[in-house]
Amino acid sequence: MPVTRILHGAANHRDRLHLAAHPAVDVLECDIWVRSGQAVAHHDRPLGPLPLLAGWGGVTRRPRDLVTLDELLALLPDGAGLMLDLRYWFRDPAPDLAGVLTMVDDHSSIIVSCERWDLTDRMRGWLPTLPAAYSLKSPRQLQRFIEGRRRGTLPPVQVSIRHTLLSGKQDVEQLHDVGARVSAWTVDDIDRALELAGWGVDGVISNRLQVLNAV
Repeated sequence: MPVTRILHGAANHRDRLHLAAHPAVDVLECDIWVRSGQAVAHHDRPLGPLPLLAGWGGVTRRPRDLVTLDELLALLPDGAGLMLDLRYWFRDPAPDLAGVLTMVDDHSSIIVSCERWDLTDRMRGWLPTLPAAYSLKSPRQLQRFIEGRRRGTLPPVQVSIRHTLLSGKQDVEQLHDVGARVSAWTVDDIDRALELAGWGVDGVISNRLQVLNAV
């Protein structure tokens, strides 16, 4: 099957939503936070109740017109894929996100991922038809996932994995053997993306259209 091409962070910005129609893009990705009971898309971490965000560029004032998840779902073209990276700060975001997605009739083009696997499990429990993924960013998490799947203590979910944790085809096959679909992040080098595709990853997450176009 062809590799699913996921444009990292594109759905955090209204002016990039049109890229859902780009021939090199299958899925737009965004970071979902909950503020005052509302699910909004943005990358940087909120500083509690303050109107500030903290990111690689330092502390900035939170924009007044953040993209809400309701708006995002309404603006995206029919059939456009959407990956929601569920983020968290002080409060549990899962109930609010589930409330929005309950109103969506077809979840087949949406996937929710999270570093906190318990939140992913809660979303799956409330919305059984919603595709879900565990986010893996360390060797310890990778080993825990594989062992949990082999013992049957973890559910059959997809994985969104830091690409540097994959060192060969055998690593991808090991994940496939325990029933996981594998998407690698964040891959901004064309040669690396092609290498991962050759190893059999199911998805490539990148900031660069050139990379997605190559696979």
